[in-house]
Amino acid sequence: MGLRTRIEDLNELQRNTVLTAVAFAAMTFLLFICIYGVSNATALVILAGAGVVGFVSIITTSYWRFAVLVAVIGALALELILRDEGSVLFMFSVLARFTVTGLLITFFASLLTDLAHSIYLDMQRLAAERQAAAAKLSRWLERGNALLAVMSAIGSENRLHDIFTIGLDEARKIFSADSGLIYSVDATGHMSITDSFGYDPEILGKMKRKWETRGDVASCLACRRMQAVTVEDLSTDNKCENLARVASGSSICIPITDGEVLRGVLHLRRAEPASFSYEDLQLAQAIAYQFGLAMQRSALFEQVNLLAVTDPLTGLFNYRQLCRDMEREILRSRRYEHSFSFIMADVDGFKQVNDVHGHLAGDAVLRAVARLLEQGSREVDRVYRYAGDEFAILLPETDWQDALELMEKLRAEVERLDIVPPGATAGLGVTLSAGVSWFARNDLEMRDIVAAADRALYSAKENGRNRAVAQP
Repeated sequence: MGLRTRIEDLNELQRNTVLTAVAFAAMTFLLFICIYGVSNATALVILAGAGVVGFVSIITTSYWRFAVLVAVIGALALELILRDEGSVLFMFSVLARFTVTGLLITFFASLLTDLAHSIYLDMQRLAAERQAAAAKLSRWLERGNALLAVMSAIGSENRLHDIFTIGLDEARKIFSADSGLIYSVDATGHMSITDSFGYDPEILGKMKRKWETRGDVASCLACRRMQAVTVEDLSTDNKCENLARVASGSSICIPITDGEVLRGVLHLRRAEPASFSYEDLQLAQAIAYQFGLAMQRSALFEQVNLLAVTDPLTGLFNYRQLCRDMEREILRSRRYEHSFSFIMADVDGFKQVNDVHGHLAGDAVLRAVARLLEQGSREVDRVYRYAGDEFAILLPETDWQDALELMEKLRAEVERLDIVPPGATAGLGVTLSAGVSWFARNDLEMRDIVAAADRALYSAKENGRNRAVAQP
């Protein structure tokens, strides 16, 4: 109800109150005129009769109030005759005044009843509106607090999986949902279930396997439309094909976006049909929007972290990441009594490449060698740009013989490279020298392993270059 309607109701309530006061004053004045000049006994009969007529007229609006009025007039006439209250003209005057007063009392009493009832209804309506407004405000406060809870819960997280898990749990509490899912969407448009609640483990396992084989966003109506989709009754056929096996309840599906990019979908279901209100949908969209912001923040966080440990020229991990990985590998090897190997390699005659062909050619050489080392290594190995033209390779759970064999293979492939720098018409050939060390004793530290690989690399250089040497 609008503000103008509320003001009109208040004005009507005020008018009814004033009219009630005027009616009461008018009846009092009429009673005064009616009892003027009569004896106390007759005045008492008049006042008592007026009270009876007023009482009956207030409690009922039927014709019985006129019958009561006639009876009271008759009683008053009898009292006047028996007590001989003056002349016939005077008695007629008293009866006439009381009759008029009684009729007016009947009218005003009925009017007072109607006004009182109207006032009661007005007050009741205003109270109901106030209660409804308070309830609505309470619901919005609850939703606001719920949204703040989601923002607070996911605001401190940077990993996407943790953001989805915490956010979905908060959504379950807010909406009292019986089941829910969060789908993530990768760069190729493939959907996969990231987290869920309310599903039987066996059914959830089947759903995950289904999405692994045919997890295209084209099968999701909310993804195709890039807007929220509400299904009032899941027992009908008017729903997304992914909900074909769900035969009861109601659901909402909201796309989670990072700008114009689809990142995921929030799906919530209740067991009762038509149980999601418009306010629920608005709140769910606000939560999905917060998911999108959190995902954007997470992506930026990962990008910053990646830049901090990545060499910008070659795209390989840098020395900072090598230190982290090496310390972790030393701890693992000590605990599980495994060995690992470490390789230091650099491009032979790299300074001459820069001096003769320029730094752009040198950069092209570094990128080509880095790409070959990364592609030629095993999946478990990690390749780093150590510094300048030096590269490093960390080989977990690998003895020095296998490491030396891998390095020889990589060295031979580098020797076959034909690198054409930007703007050049002829290709360049380069070679690689490498030193191999390994974690042979538990008392070794990173500096010992790097120093041993450096000594082996120096030995390879001293013995003619374009070779790999192992050094304990």
